[in-house]
Amino acid sequence: MKLNQRREDGLLDAANRLQRSATKTGRLTLSALADAPFGLEIRGLEPENITQDDKAYIWEAHRVAHGLLCFSFERLLEAHELHALTSVFGESEYAPGIINGLGKQPTPSEKHLTVEQQLAIVRARGEDPFMTYIGNLDPTTLRKQSLYEEFYSEWEWHTDMSYIETPPTFSLLHARQVPHEGGDTGFCNQVMAAQELTDVTRNRVSKLKIKHDSTYNSDGSLRPGMVAPESPIEALGYPHPVIRTMPNTDIEALYLGRRTNGYILGMTLEESEQLLNKLWAHATQAQFCYRHKWRPGQVVVWDNRLLMHKRFPMDDQTVRFMWRTQTKGEAVQPVTSSS
Repeated sequence: MKLNQRREDGLLDAANRLQRSATKTGRLTLSALADAPFGLEIRGLEPENITQDDKAYIWEAHRVAHGLLCFSFERLLEAHELHALTSVFGESEYAPGIINGLGKQPTPSEKHLTVEQQLAIVRARGEDPFMTYIGNLDPTTLRKQSLYEEFYSEWEWHTDMSYIETPPTFSLLHARQVPHEGGDTGFCNQVMAAQELTDVTRNRVSKLKIKHDSTYNSDGSLRPGMVAPESPIEALGYPHPVIRTMPNTDIEALYLGRRTNGYILGMTLEESEQLLNKLWAHATQAQFCYRHKWRPGQVVVWDNRLLMHKRFPMDDQTVRFMWRTQTKGEAVQPVTSSS
């Protein structure tokens, strides 16, 4: 039996056991995602009436699903409903590009502004500082926009906002409009990838850190206010351990961020590039991955500590529009010698 088939069978068994144990949350139904070695689908949640029993059930589903949950709704959510679902997973984090230092560099006229002053400006424009709009529709008019070519190409594997000291733990993506073909989202399980490292590689990288670049978006475009660095060594970003551990557990995961401008501290650029190429080739093997085909109304929640993701290409004549929220994170913990 193939490795992924064993994983899928084990996931289905765990999902069935969890479903049978649900006595107080009978309105929720749980099923494994098709052809996925991880991830579960939840139906029946009422986003305006999430009970404590619902929350306990969702967190247990998160554990069983290895960090990937798909909530299927028969309608599009209101903003306050998405925020209510987000609050199940933690305190909301500001959207990238809203606050200086979180996905944007300040202009000269913005450098003196406090966080509160920046938020006041955003809210005065009628914008939600915790919501990211991703797509080729204008968020206000919902008219199709003319965007740069890179938007429609394949986006690179990445972990959300890993270029800051305390990256978000959870991301939630709500499908508003999606094309019939293209624009799928891939997820790659980095716990599985860490488990399959050779002892030699694990020992080599366990004390190393990667600087996660903040210069570019996942589609290859420059972030607001950023200037392209001469090399990854000069790129702006924050260093994190190559392998991280989950708090109060023995779970380990590769934590690579994104490939563009990644740099392993203490190495020459050539040494860093060679090792990063090796790690990325290992981490993104098909056996660790799942490709999600969207339906309008779905909200997919993933744990950035455990998973990477990317968007597959889409035709420039089609439309894709998503809402995204994220939760505040925790300090990235390195592996210890006893792990």
